[in-house]
Amino acid sequence: MKLKHFNPALLRISALLTAFLLIISFTGGCQGFSGQKSGLEITVNLRAINRLPSVLVESSGIELSGSNRIWSHEDSGNSNELYCSDSTGNLLRTLVISNVSNTDWEDITADNDETWFIGDFGNNNNQRTDLAIYIIPDPETIAGNSVPAGIISFSLDDQTAFPPPSSDRNYDIEAMAWYADSLYLFTKDRSNPFTGIVKMYVLPDQPGNYSARLAGSFFAGSTAGSGRVTAADINLHTGELMLLTNEKLISFKDYPGNRFFEGTKTEYSFRNLPGQNEGLAFVSGNKLYITEEGSGNTPGYLYEIILPQPQYIDEKPCLNTMSAYPNPASHILRLLPVPDGQVYIFSLQGKLVKYITPLNHEIDITGLLRGTYLLCAEINGKPARCIFIKN
Repeated sequence: MKLKHFNPALLRISALLTAFLLIISFTGGCQGFSGQKSGLEITVNLRAINRLPSVLVESSGIELSGSNRIWSHEDSGNSNELYCSDSTGNLLRTLVISNVSNTDWEDITADNDETWFIGDFGNNNNQRTDLAIYIIPDPETIAGNSVPAGIISFSLDDQTAFPPPSSDRNYDIEAMAWYADSLYLFTKDRSNPFTGIVKMYVLPDQPGNYSARLAGSFFAGSTAGSGRVTAADINLHTGELMLLTNEKLISFKDYPGNRFFEGTKTEYSFRNLPGQNEGLAFVSGNKLYITEEGSGNTPGYLYEIILPQPQYIDEKPCLNTMSAYPNPASHILRLLPVPDGQVYIFSLQGKLVKYITPLNHEIDITGLLRGTYLLCAEINGKPARCIFIKN
């Protein structure tokens, strides 16, 4: 380590680094890191797999069954049908929900006991008084091509005007997830001026007439692309809640009870933006499918996202082969040599605070708090690190 680049305060660094519980290393092109912490921002790729079947021009929600079987529906004014396809875009089956219509179906989810829920709660103008969720068995267990649904009718316990003033129009629901015998609904903010607030409501998962209880809220983003939630899913194996906007995924993990927004938050920003994102489903712990709404008579794409996975690797210290300048720095940090791909910035307590791909040899550290940080990356396929100070 070239201490001549640092001020005297950095003489304490080696002692702090030896106190780390784990030494960080990277494999697979910098895809490993030492755990996701609150407020972490990561950039991910969207891979277009195939266009959806032609019957799904306005795909609005998705759920998975079996192996490579993707169920979806369209939104307002379309048929009261679910469509099953595979990832190559082949239509495999159509299932009619016989006793209801499609006012504005916006999302679909399933519990851990072969029960599915279809959300007829799209409410662009914030004036509906007939919000509903339809309950059916897992379509794979249905022998015929139609099935009647059980019905949950509900209102929102904090909405008193239909519609409310434009500044309070945050009652459109387009995202739903099931967790521990309850359904959780998430709003798509349509207020003017835009607030970027996502509200969460909860109600029972049984047929009946309910007032959905407001159970939390958080700020998702300052623009419509970053702050409007259009779909949700929960990984029932890990408990991770994932919300979809047009520009990113927002993850909540390690939350207390069912207070999702108090958990560890991670944002996965899309490196390449799709069209109008509408559906979201976990395929595995780090793989998700997203569907987009098409245009005219052309359906949108099915996308795949692979999330980077946290991992701990012991006894493989980084090589001290990278320099950062100017050091200290306030806004732009320059790295030599240029890293192979992403760089990972840690606090000296071992918390991952930023994950970024350099532009040429520069990274923007404007958003970091003042302090001393460890930067890890790969150079020519080998791990490298350096330490820098943010002014």
